Amino acid sequence: MTRQVRTSVPADDSTQPLSCGLCGLGWNRPRKPGRVPRYCSDRCKQAAWRQRVGPEEYRRRERASEQRRRRAWTLAMYHREFAAVTAKNPLKTSRVMPLLRELAGATPWDPRPAVRLYKTAALQWHPDTPDGDHHVFQLLNEAHRIAKLMNL
Repeated sequence: MTRQVRTSVPADDSTQPLSCGLCGLGWNRPRKPGRVPRYCSDRCKQAAWRQRVGPEEYRRRERASEQRRRRAWTLAMYHREFAAVTAKNPLKTSRVMPLLRELAGATPWDPRPAVRLYKTAALQWHPDTPDGDHHVFQLLNEAHRIAKLMNL
């Protein structure tokens, strides 16, 4: 929402004339302590920020933000899958190899054996690594345990 320009009211001792740092829109505001706004709206503030950081940095930050969102969604999916695994409801054998491939970051048709997929995924998801997650690692261990029982 942009502020209304009041050009008919002269700026006296009780008001403070301001202008937007991006579009140049002017407005008066009552004098009060605190920070003086630089921009007339959030839209102008965001556009000025995009100009300051540059298009390459802006696109890099957008990609990083999308990767964080995608990772959070993936973690939530694995956490739900781990929460559903109980003694009465074990991990399905048909889900073991696809899960190992997903966690290892391999393609669905990757021919590597379960042990190699487990080792690759364990390096990525171990709780001691910076991007590791405890629940996902437990899910990985459960999938590996079932794969060993099935001799995959």
